[in-house]
Amino acid sequence: MTETEYGPKFLHSLRATSAARFHAAKRLSARDRKLTRLTAVISAYVIALTIVPYFMELPSKVEDIVNLFTVALSIVILVSSLLQYSSGDVVNAEQHKRCALELDEIQRELRINLTAITKDELLNFCRRYSEVLQKYSVLHDDADFIKFQIDQPEDYPKLSYWTKIKTRTHLAASKHIYSFMLTLMTLGLLWLIFFYAHQQ
Repeated sequence: MTETEYGPKFLHSLRATSAARFHAAKRLSARDRKLTRLTAVISAYVIALTIVPYFMELPSKVEDIVNLFTVALSIVILVSSLLQYSSGDVVNAEQHKRCALELDEIQRELRINLTAITKDELLNFCRRYSEVLQKYSVLHDDADFIKFQIDQPEDYPKLSYWTKIKTRTHLAASKHIYSFMLTLMTLGLLWLIFFYAHQQ
C-alpha cells in the first residue's frame, strides 16, 4: 500500500479516534455533573428530614420510617461520593479532550498535505499519532466509538441495527440514571411526608 493509499485511511482513523475521545470527554463530564447534583440534592433532603420532626408532629411509626429513610439517603450520599472520587471523571474527561484536540491538530495538518505527502512525512504523522496516544493513556469506551459510527452512517453502512439500538440504550441509561434516581427519591420523600404521615 502506497502513501497515497494509506494516507486517507490514516486520516479516517485520526478522525474516528478524535471524535470518540470528544464523545468520551462529554459523557464523563456530564456524569460527574450529575453525580455532584445527586449528592448535593440528597444532602439537602437529609438535612430537611432531620429537621422535619421539629416543624411537624409525626406519629412514632412515621418518625421511625423517616429515620430509616434518612439512613438510606445517607448511604446513597456515601456511595455516590465514593463513586465520584474513585472514577476520576473530571481528570479523565480533561485527558480525553486534550487528546482529541491534539489529534485534531495532526488531522488538519495531514489533510492539508495529503495530496502531495511523502513516505517520510506520513511516517512522521504516524509517529506523532502514537506519541499522543501514549501521552494520554486513558481509553474511551466502546460506546463512544460506536456513537461516532452512528453519527457517520455513510462511512459505516454495515453497522447493525441491533448495535445501534444497544448503544443508544446504553448511552441514554448512563445519561438519565441519576436523574431517574433523584426523581424517585423526591417522589418517595413527598409521599412519606405529605401522604403517608397524614394517613397515620
